[in-house]
Amino acid sequence: MLNYEQIELAMKVLKVSEDEIREYSFDLDNTDAVYISIPKKGGDSLIISTNGELLYANSSVSFDTHLKEFLAGRRTPLNAFE
Repeated sequence: MLNYEQIELAMKVLKVSEDEIREYSFDLDNTDAVYISIPKKGGDSLIISTNGELLYANSSVSFDTHLKEFLAGRRTPLNAFE
């Protein structure tokens, strides 16, 4: 379930509305994270945990690869989005 901080951060990173974040997100089983993928050409994806750690991926990265990298501990620094 998305919390307020996850929504705010995802809106900033993906540059989409709160409605789109809610519509295109789902909880990842056995984690404290949510997967958000914007289904449009060039759409980006995030996996974001409840503590705000995230892993960004562009549309060329498959869900399986994205999840594998997140579970392995890879993260995108928040300053990458400034």
